[in-house]
Amino acid sequence: MATTYQDLLRRKAELETRMVEAQRRAQAPFESELRAILLALGALRQAGMAERLTAREAPAFAPPTPGKRGRRGRSTRDMILMTLAQAPGLNEAEIARQLDHRWSRPVTPALVGRELEPLAMEGLVKRSGAGWVRVEEQTERTEAEPSFLAASGH
Repeated sequence: MATTYQDLLRRKAELETRMVEAQRRAQAPFESELRAILLALGALRQAGMAERLTAREAPAFAPPTPGKRGRRGRSTRDMILMTLAQAPGLNEAEIARQLDHRWSRPVTPALVGRELEPLAMEGLVKRSGAGWVRVEEQTERTEAEPSFLAASGH
């Protein structure tokens, strides 16, 4: 009569054998495909085409690069122009407050002043009284007003 210990050892050996067989059966299709790929790569390498193909082509198996998600990154310059387009006549401190409030971009009034100087040199903004205005908005309004007045008969 076999003891429980011997029965468990026999069962363990049977399970190990069955696991090895199951692994071989599961790996068989992948191993044959892997052999075929290695054979094809070896043939391309022997023909001297491997270096030429890898230099030009992106690998087909590479995942596509994801598009940029989330909010669009804006520069301080762009945000200043947008702020002045919506609320002309703001000074540096008020522009800095708007940037912090609208875009959570803490900017000092001194930095806003440094950004406004090149914008003024480019003719995009100008000083108007104690604040700054965006020049493009004003030129569009002045060009649109005469045509509107002429069309209305005034």
